Amino acid sequence: MKKLKYKIEKISRKEIKDNKLLKQSIFDGNIFIFKKSSLCLELINLTNKFFYMHFGISTEDFIKNENLKIFEENKLIEFQDKIKRSKSLLALFCKLLREFKFNVNETLTDKITFRYSPNVKKEPLGNLKPAKAHRDTWASNVFNQINWWIPLHEVEESSSIFIVPEYFDKKISNNSKAWSFKNYKKIQNYPSTPFTEFKFKKNQVKHFKLKKGEVLCFSGNHIHGSVLGIKKRINLETRTVCNNDEKIFNIPKNVDSETTVKKINWFSPIRK
Repeated sequence: MKKLKYKIEKISRKEIKDNKLLKQSIFDGNIFIFKKSSLCLELINLTNKFFYMHFGISTEDFIKNENLKIFEENKLIEFQDKIKRSKSLLALFCKLLREFKFNVNETLTDKITFRYSPNVKKEPLGNLKPAKAHRDTWASNVFNQINWWIPLHEVEESSSIFIVPEYFDKKISNNSKAWSFKNYKKIQNYPSTPFTEFKFKKNQVKHFKLKKGEVLCFSGNHIHGSVLGIKKRINLETRTVCNNDEKIFNIPKNVDSETTVKKINWFSPIRK
């Protein structure tokens, strides 16, 4: 069996001895699953509370019933906007970063977003449709970006997220030159990120099974995307960057992005 160049490791917050070593490992292409923690469950439970208040049903009942239809496009978008604006969710995420020994005083974060991915037979809805294979760096042109992916329930490999570690530092064709953030904001069903149509080999694509309360953490330079399976999925996700990362760490190099503008303005101080 071919040995992976980039490791996929499950760790607890207690096993993080040095945040600098952790961050450099992420920038080197390694992928981490942070084990279930009470703070992450608190973040999930608050989101679930907001979900119930908005839709009148628990996330647990929503996930269990594949035939249940409660989402209208406008109502889902309203909820996604509420999640983005929530100061209480941001405060809990800030505490979670502290658990992972991040210096929150130097950390900038993108908006925390809520993504609904239906099963493969249903139409996607909302601002964040299931994404094709992409690097987040194709859109932002920010290469010290770290991605945080938090499912609101247990997810199987067949309806989770995929990453293609082998292409972390390999050039691949993509539409980053043509993609426009302005078009995404104003054109319905315009893709939320640049993407590639490249067909990867099955053994190159890694899928992830996560328990409720676990967090998937990886460099935004990784090729990744949504998996549509027989079950629907809801999750939170966001991205962070830190001041001076480029001076302290060896961050990923641009191998194939044709984006010319660095969109650091997408990220705001997590603490003011």
